[in-house]
Amino acid sequence: MGILAQFELRRHEWRNITCGCGKSADHLLGWLESGIGENGIALRALDGHAFIESNLQPPAPAVTAVAMAALSEAQSTEYRKQLLWLLLSLAAGEEDGDSVESSIYWKCHELIRDGLWLIYGEVVKAEGAVIGQYALEIAEIVEWDEARLGMYRGTGKGF
Repeated sequence: MGILAQFELRRHEWRNITCGCGKSADHLLGWLESGIGENGIALRALDGHAFIESNLQPPAPAVTAVAMAALSEAQSTEYRKQLLWLLLSLAAGEEDGDSVESSIYWKCHELIRDGLWLIYGEVVKAEGAVIGQYALEIAEIVEWDEARLGMYRGTGKGF
């Protein structure tokens, strides 16, 4: 786990966040620490905790922040693919709520938008069609600037 992901992981009060499974979200630390390592396999275990199917859960914004920090430091193609899968799951999530601006959904989108250049970088690199497609799908969900999004469509290798 890179230093930025470690800092982001420790920035959140996990014990004060109710997990999607009903427990305190501090039990996610082990999965995040191992999943935000270079293997990334544990990231899929966050289904049922940060999101349940397509429904975002309270840990989702903190998980989004950690995943974005990890993406900025990720080296291996497989690891970046796993992080992008996680970010796509979070970006495409839904939430039942009254106020969009204060929602989990909105917070996740803001966090991804803050680092959208990382996502566009993956679209351009597209070291595999899956990585580029995940990144483009994330951008299509969170991007407000259709002209900028249009510039990146079709730029990746393999799609």
